[in-house]
Amino acid sequence: MSDDGDPTTALFAAAEARKELDRTEAALVRRARLQGMTWEMIAVSLGVSKQAVHKRYGKV
Repeated sequence: MSDDGDPTTALFAAAEARKELDRTEAALVRRARLQGMTWEMIAVSLGVSKQAVHKRYGKV
């Protein structure tokens, strides 16, 4: 993350980091499902409810 004092630059960097993290999480959920993990196991790993993870990634 940028430490040049410009909040616009820092906010842009934070948004890009969030997008990359979302892509990484989606790929990991896909891989977990392909390897047989249940929605409940994935939810516990992510610290969210089973319903939340299924709603977000149910079509993955």
